[in-house]
Amino acid sequence: MQIIPSTGAQIASELGKPLDYNDNDLYRPYVSIMFGTHYLTKNRNLFNGDTYAALAAYNGGPGNALAWKELSGDDPDLFVESVRFEETRNYIRHIYEIFVIYRRLYGVGE
Repeated sequence: MQIIPSTGAQIASELGKPLDYNDNDLYRPYVSIMFGTHYLTKNRNLFNGDTYAALAAYNGGPGNALAWKELSGDDPDLFVESVRFEETRNYIRHIYEIFVIYRRLYGVGE
């Protein structure tokens, strides 16, 4: 999972680990996964389980995702179209497409 250094420092402070954190810790798989899952969960909670908004916050920042959510209300299609960053919009679409495939493969939600 990818976390930028400034977010990594924030997460290290929140979690209190790893001890003596520095930006190079982001290249350690254990730290990367721990930080990425923490950050995604934090954003999912911020948006009350809204998957699109949580993914947008993870990729484009929670402040931006809040603004896009305000523009779109509870309409998920409008939300995706409200995302101002092409990279983030494509990220949401790609991740959600994979999510749907996994749900079909494993029969989740049927």
